[in-house]
Amino acid sequence: TMKKILLWLALIAIGLTAFLFYNHQQSPTKDAILNATKNWSPATEEVYLVSEIDGEWLTIFKNTHSIMIARLEQNWLGFWKIKDELGKERTLASTSYPAPQDKEFTWSGRSNEDKYSYYFGQILNPTIKKIEVETEKNSFKEALIIRTGEAHFFFAKSSGKLVMPINIRAFSDTGELIYSTVK
Repeated sequence: TMKKILLWLALIAIGLTAFLFYNHQQSPTKDAILNATKNWSPATEEVYLVSEIDGEWLTIFKNTHSIMIARLEQNWLGFWKIKDELGKERTLASTSYPAPQDKEFTWSGRSNEDKYSYYFGQILNPTIKKIEVETEKNSFKEALIIRTGEAHFFFAKSSGKLVMPINIRAFSDTGELIYSTVK
């Protein structure tokens, strides 16, 4: 019977190791986002994007009030969770939903304990092809444009705190300034 117990323990250890190895090899999916946010209120209605961008897994999803961008991280079991760089379960930034139709784009900026700043929004005007964000006084960074079917978003991350007032500029493909949040 001692041999049977050792055999069962060995089989359980092999099974658990295989499970953990398999889980840690998996990329996140839309179902993983729905699972990670299943207890959130209001509930997640749609996942627009799950993609690895600049070495980090990001997701864009919406509920009845907002569209959010979040960073994904695997826990020790290999399940994907929404975590910021400081290890807290929270999104990086969000913008209002549904978007007002009279705007060029929606936007928000958020600082994470002044270590990182995030700029995120939905592009509503289809002639906007480039977004720049002021990340330091008089210094602009081009935001990443993310296209997911019909929806277009922009995202920029910088070190340090938000520059106030938040200055986001939108340009056409010819470089014409279409809109700026700072006049």
